[in-house]
Amino acid sequence: MKERLEYVDIAKGIGIVLVVCSHTHALDLMWLFMGMFVPIFYFCSGYTYSQRDTFLKSMKNRFVKLFVPYLFFNFVLFLVFWSFSLREFVGMLYSRYCLYPLGVTPNIRFLTSGNYPMWFLTSMITTYFFFSLITYNERYKYAIMVFYALLAYIFTLCPILLPWSLDTAPLTALVMYAGMESRKHELIKTNVWIVILLIGIYICLQYVGGEMNLSARMYGSSVLIYFVLAVFGSFIVLWASRYLQGTLVGRLFTALGRHSLTIFSIEIAFIVLAKDVYRWVFPDMELGYFAGVFEILLALIGGWMVSILIHKNKILSKIVYVS
Repeated sequence: MKERLEYVDIAKGIGIVLVVCSHTHALDLMWLFMGMFVPIFYFCSGYTYSQRDTFLKSMKNRFVKLFVPYLFFNFVLFLVFWSFSLREFVGMLYSRYCLYPLGVTPNIRFLTSGNYPMWFLTSMITTYFFFSLITYNERYKYAIMVFYALLAYIFTLCPILLPWSLDTAPLTALVMYAGMESRKHELIKTNVWIVILLIGIYICLQYVGGEMNLSARMYGSSVLIYFVLAVFGSFIVLWASRYLQGTLVGRLFTALGRHSLTIFSIEIAFIVLAKDVYRWVFPDMELGYFAGVFEILLALIGGWMVSILIHKNKILSKIVYVS
């Protein structure tokens, strides 16, 4: 059984709060984190990575652990939103929010049953494949990484968003590798003044980075700037998470981090519920930041409770989380 690192769970907890925030009316509150709030999960996965099995066995395990919950929560949301159209099933297989990049009109939307955040699960599968090609080819790893960097840029020219995030996987695999190298060289022990410097660089780059959305292959003004933001931002959060260990805030983020997969998958159902409740309680008020905070709380608490209930059911837990 792989040892859990509390500060990694805390970092994931911070990440899932930001992910949920990005889907609510409180989106404007997190502009500073646009470059890292999703990449942090790839970075943390690389940070905790250990190579124990053969390439094929490792990929099989990763696929099962991610794809089974992907299917399960998709069908749960189909039931919740009572949507069983052909487009929904095609979208589930394609696993992208839309066919063309955002801003292109007309466009074709796929994931419309509250399941659009789940592109991340299939993206993680694809990313692990690209990442494993680096770790299982030590002799050629630098050549592979250079190729990935070129591929990441070339894919920005692709007119459509590719299924299972094939077009963003080369870049996220590099982020995952950066996480692994960070653990290998114990960069978490970096001096505070260096971290402050990184924070300064991150803020400056975020100002010039432009609009970013990894799910839609939007890297802002530059793929390179996005990559630096992803790595620096993820590292800063992970570094800071060590100082939250043992605190009440740290324990709250740890709980969220350990249940982030479920929260990631079903957050939209609770966000929609929160909007309906808010409109019922405050019929004359517009949906704004206050409503966004309510959406965030309900999504986090609701997703956490669902995850707890699934884990308490031994049969269902083994099915969903392949434990």
